[in-house]
Amino acid sequence: LGITHSNVTFIGTGKDTTTILGGFAICDFENITFKNMTVTNTSDDGCGIYMSNAKVKLIDVALKGCDGHGLLMSARSTSETTVVATHCEFSNCENGAVVSGSLTSAKFENCVFHNKYDGIYVYDKGTIHLHGEATALHSNKWNGIYATESGRVIIHLPSNHNTSYNNGEDDRRTMTGGTITNVED
Repeated sequence: LGITHSNVTFIGTGKDTTTILGGFAICDFENITFKNMTVTNTSDDGCGIYMSNAKVKLIDVALKGCDGHGLLMSARSTSETTVVATHCEFSNCENGAVVSGSLTSAKFENCVFHNKYDGIYVYDKGTIHLHGEATALHSNKWNGIYATESGRVIIHLPSNHNTSYNNGEDDRRTMTGGTITNVED
């Protein structure tokens, strides 16, 4: 479903009761909110939510069982592209969230990631902020956190917080100028 206007809110009755079968494409719109639902896109390489030049909020949303990525933020963005996700689950997708491009940033607060490849994957100067004691990247078949090509992950939790664990390859993987940093606010 392509979103065609700004200022749209989708409200379900809960992650366990409202399921959208298919995905959303949000390009060039802002103030788009999803609350209390599950989004599942089983079509070939189907993403739960694709974003470019957009501003989105996710509250109590599960992006799971997608054949492609749960959330894909495009490196092709020509203006600021942001997502703020609170109490969300990214599971059983190719990658939970992919953030790419110098104009893209994501804030995940108390979100959980467990997927077929990486929990979160950031590259091409994208930025991810992780907040909240309940944040966990676990049981991903490849990496919990993967930052490459000058992508940045900033974890706003103490370094002893068990943020990323039990992943198939690395809990934290960096390559080609990618960084993963803990900061205490």
